Amino acid sequence: MKSLKKVFIATAMTIFSLSSFAAQQLTEQQAKDLQPFKSITIRGAFYTDNDYVLAISKAADKEGAASFFITTTNISPSNDTLRIVYAKLYKADAPKAEEQTENLRKFEGVYEYPKSKAIRLEPFNVVRIRGYFPNEYDMNQAIAKEASTKGAYAFYIDSRSELGSNIQVAAYLFKKDAPERKLQPENAIPYDSEAGQQALAKGGDAAMQVEKPGYYSPSAFNEKFYADKFNNKVKVIEQPIDNTTKSTSTNTSKSDVSTMTSEPQRINRYTVTLPDGRKIQELNDATAAKMVAFDTIKFRGYYVTDQEISYQAGKRAIDAGAKYYHIARVSHDPNGPNITVFVDLYR
Repeated sequence: MKSLKKVFIATAMTIFSLSSFAAQQLTEQQAKDLQPFKSITIRGAFYTDNDYVLAISKAADKEGAASFFITTTNISPSNDTLRIVYAKLYKADAPKAEEQTENLRKFEGVYEYPKSKAIRLEPFNVVRIRGYFPNEYDMNQAIAKEASTKGAYAFYIDSRSELGSNIQVAAYLFKKDAPERKLQPENAIPYDSEAGQQALAKGGDAAMQVEKPGYYSPSAFNEKFYADKFNNKVKVIEQPIDNTTKSTSTNTSKSDVSTMTSEPQRINRYTVTLPDGRKIQELNDATAAKMVAFDTIKFRGYYVTDQEISYQAGKRAIDAGAKYYHIARVSHDPNGPNITVFVDLYR
């Protein structure tokens, strides 16, 4: 994947190349200050950066745009000579991006972000602490104190788990000018699926429904990814935090840090893993509605939990050669405890 944000085209070349088109390319800062009216995507064989800039400019003209900003470009997995280019379009009178005032809580001089705001921003660090916190205020104070020492403008507590009488907390830290994360839509079609490739081939609005490689999950941070990225370990707080108590002792173990790949996660889907290591992901209703199943299977049995049903569905879907599956319907037997499960299969 290659992002245009990291590609600088000589000004003279850009002016010359775009002179035949009305829509002009915006810089990242210019685009940040404006509200787009539409997002588009194009797909084709572009051998230079200038080629796809010209193609997007031409497509923007057809949409009546005065300017455009290319958010990212991807190489097609089915053909490495093809690129998929995503861009936002702006009218000549595009309104300014709205800045909403927020009432945020503050601890130790550091703001607490709500999830709706934090999930859209890229953290510069992660704090993971473990200790005795008798109430939420003490926990927030402890996290904020750690965040303050690292120069954070804001924090967001993403997870907490009880370990005996102690609580382990993970929080993400943000600068005031934190860059935005590239998020997947919740109902995105899997990029490597048959339906995903067909949608990309169609281009336009269809391609915008496809999951974008390298984009983040819109519903959750990946603690393992960020802990590995920032080489972060769990810090043990031996005493409850107040204005006079200092945190002491850093107790870590190898289990506190998990090895991760360097790529951001895709959408967090429920995954079935078989004993032999084979895996398959379950699609939600909204995503499955955008795709066409190549087959539907059914099985019958007595299952107590949703996890049991999903495992049995995933196992059978893998054996049938599917990449993804969706539990379309569960029918309860009228005269017994068994159920019949109908599963759609997708490549």
